[in-house]
Amino acid sequence: MLSATRRQKIKEILMEKKSVTVTELCNIFNVSDETIRRDLKKLEQEGIIEKNYGGAILKEGVSIVPPISQRSKEFIQEKERIALEAINRIKEGMVVILDTGTTTQQIARKLKSFQHITVITNGINIVNELITNNSINLFLVGGKVKNSNFSTVGPEAQKAFLQFSADIAFIGTSGISLEKGLTTSDVFEAEVKRAMIDSSKDVIVVADSSKFRKNAMVSFATLSKVSEIITAGEISDELVENFRQKGVKITVV
Repeated sequence: MLSATRRQKIKEILMEKKSVTVTELCNIFNVSDETIRRDLKKLEQEGIIEKNYGGAILKEGVSIVPPISQRSKEFIQEKERIALEAINRIKEGMVVILDTGTTTQQIARKLKSFQHITVITNGINIVNELITNNSINLFLVGGKVKNSNFSTVGPEAQKAFLQFSADIAFIGTSGISLEKGLTTSDVFEAEVKRAMIDSSKDVIVVADSSKFRKNAMVSFATLSKVSEIITAGEISDELVENFRQKGVKITVV
């Protein structure tokens, strides 16, 4: 097993159990304790864990993003409601940026019937949804392929987005908080999201309620950059009001 794959699986274990031991991981992956300690050191450098004697714990306040195959099965009804609301912001002739992700994939499915719009994306899953509609002008930006979420990232993708001028961008996020704004767990992904935001007149964040009050490793935008947040799920009136008092428009569906 590749070290990157093993570390991703360690993240998934931590997401579920919050703590692990070196011995436990050695048995799961059938590797030496030196190998596991190197993996944990790497995760510690990424700011995801805190090592302790004999293992590690998930760092408080950190959100680990599971692979897209797992996320696509979570909060399905909420994501569909968000998508139905999101497409009301799109008009024929618009240039639309669609971030990669499972919520934006639901938006793409609702766009299949649209005519004469341009969609720019770094999501291979988004392209798969829209590629059969010949009336949609579809752009997939290049870059390094990130197989955990079917996206392209890196300086090539960042530069490509900055060449466009979009009417609206729909952005996904791993975490939303008043303190850190929008956050993600990947540095390269953060840079691409910033480029999407800088290339768009309106920026709409699409995220179910589980993303609120969570902080992933890297902040990629302050809330002042956001035109609107569309969300669904269990979110308190108090939390919504806290965001609105900061000037953030939130639509709960």
